[in-house]
Amino acid sequence: MEKCVYCGRDLPEKPVQAKVHTRSFEVCSEQCRTRTEQYVKNDKRFKTAMYLLIFVGGTGFVISAFFGGTDSLHMLGAYIGQLVAGLAFLLMPYPVSSFESFHSMSISGVTRLTRIIGTVLSVSAVVLLALTLCGQ
Repeated sequence: MEKCVYCGRDLPEKPVQAKVHTRSFEVCSEQCRTRTEQYVKNDKRFKTAMYLLIFVGGTGFVISAFFGGTDSLHMLGAYIGQLVAGLAFLLMPYPVSSFESFHSMSISGVTRLTRIIGTVLSVSAVVLLALTLCGQ
């Protein structure tokens, strides 16, 4: 049986259509239609910012790892970069995925997974920053 692209539940006999750009997807309710259409709008609006923050975070990580020197603070930029990337995933959960992939994992599932990854990256970065700065 087909699943709702937003929540992942089984579709009813008469599913609702969510319009996405030039295509439409079947969802289980008006609430899922509204949320799907809002996700697509936010995806278009914030995805570039998310990629930019991840790029900045990754660049900080690479620069710190390779050119940070040998003192105890040489990984500080890496941890800050990790924190920036984690916050990007946490606040803007619009990962690289096509709308066809939402048939295998719903939009709400992808959003939840992306936020979990963002939380893990952010919390571990804060712990590493605290350990580095307290070790001074």
